[in-house]
Amino acid sequence: MIEIVNCSTELNAFLSFLRTCEESNRLAILTENDMDRQTQDILHNIELNENSQYDYICQGFTLRDIRRKRRNAKDIKEATALICSWMKENRKVISDLERLLGDVRKQEKQAQNRSYTNRTGVMKKLK
Repeated sequence: MIEIVNCSTELNAFLSFLRTCEESNRLAILTENDMDRQTQDILHNIELNENSQYDYICQGFTLRDIRRKRRNAKDIKEATALICSWMKENRKVISDLERLLGDVRKQEKQAQNRSYTNRTGVMKKLK
């Protein structure tokens, strides 16, 4: 049997993961778009301006870095998009899980602060 010490921690970790995926997806979309714009800036500079050999080298290295950042952002976007899609389809389930988290925390707090009041005199007899 697997021992679960604190159910609310596990449930909260899952809900935090969902929120993190949503935020990561949003940031990845913004980053990918920004990297696309930066790529276009470099390509237009190469197309429309006379550049020195040094300029072309710098632009090439910069373009490589931009494309790597874009690829990373796109990979994150695609991975988290599936989770975000599931989240949109299951808003009620997520809401229910958040409510459940509150109930579990309440129950854990009650169990933590548990006390007992004797109902009989049996303990007095034992002393």
